[in-house]
This record gives sequence, C-alpha cells and structure tokens, in this order.
Amino acid sequence: MAKRILIQQTSAGEPVTAGDVKIYPVSRSYRLNFPSGNGGIVWNRPRSVIVEDAMGRRQIIPIHDYTRRMQIGILGAGLITALLTWLIFRNSKS
Repeated sequence: MAKRILIQQTSAGEPVTAGDVKIYPVSRSYRLNFPSGNGGIVWNRPRSVIVEDAMGRRQIIPIHDYTRRMQIGILGAGLITALLTWLIFRNSKS
C-alpha cells in the first residue's frame, strides 16, 4: 500500500467540565509526509467547540480564523503590489 503524502483529520479532544456543561474542543490537522519517509509537517487549527448541557443538548460553536484571513489578504496585497510594480517598471525601461 502506498503511503499517503497529505492527510487531513478532524478530531474532538477530551471534554472540559464547567459546572453542568461539558465543552469539547474540535480541531483539524493537516499532515504532509515527506516521500522519503523521514519526517513531515503538521499544521493544527481550531475548528469549533461542542457545548453539551446537563440535559444532553449539544450546540456547535464555530471558531472563525481571522488570523488566516488576514494572512491571505496580506499575501494577496503583496502579490498585487509586486505585479503593479513590475508592470510600471517594465514599461519605463522600453
């Protein structure tokens, strides 16, 4: 069987009890295994929390990753700035 290079996994952690409420953290991990089999990279991100009350009702509260959105925005702004700079200086050299 061939070893998978990229693995995505969502898992719930151990519950934390606060009074009559149990809170389960949920995370998603991405694992990038190197083809040579000598290590890899693991990236964990929080996804949500599951809140369970004393009557057994569950509510899923998502965790919005604003830091990741900002990182993507900054990367996009940098790429657009680099492209515009290249276009301006490409035309001025001719």
